[in-house]
Amino acid sequence: MSYGYGLSASLFQMARSYTAFAHDGNIIPTTILKSSEPVAGTKVFSEEHAKQVRHMLWLAAGPGGTGQKAQTVGYSVGGKSGTARKQVGKSYASGKYRSWFTGMAPIDKPRIVVAVMIDEPSAGAYYGGTVAGPVFSEVVQQTLRLMSVQPDMSVKPQIVVQPVEESF
Repeated sequence: MSYGYGLSASLFQMARSYTAFAHDGNIIPTTILKSSEPVAGTKVFSEEHAKQVRHMLWLAAGPGGTGQKAQTVGYSVGGKSGTARKQVGKSYASGKYRSWFTGMAPIDKPRIVVAVMIDEPSAGAYYGGTVAGPVFSEVVQQTLRLMSVQPDMSVKPQIVVQPVEESF
């Protein structure tokens, strides 16, 4: 569990927990190694519940959600932002934060889970969706492109060509 200041989870634990949502209710071992063999997981909840949570994560990264800056061009994403004041001794530091965004893409058939944490953001903003969301977006977009994963969303052309008549 990870919420509020009452419980604590590492970024690695958060990333691993998201494998259950990405793999239809099966939590899988985390790895950075590519394998051609299917990974055996442990069933922790139903496929239907995993799909419902993925939908909620997609909403959190969409318009009106806290993770709008995590959106990518061409790929649907879902995830959750988090922000916490840093503990110093027995109290919380003023003006020192840890901000994160954890999610997956493409949302209907996830291929990757990405977790990003920014320790003590210093550019004026500190909310997870604002500072970690854009990093998540870049990592997801470039990783899926390198993996040759086809976009699952329409991509609008970024270059607009309009003929211009020149007089010489």
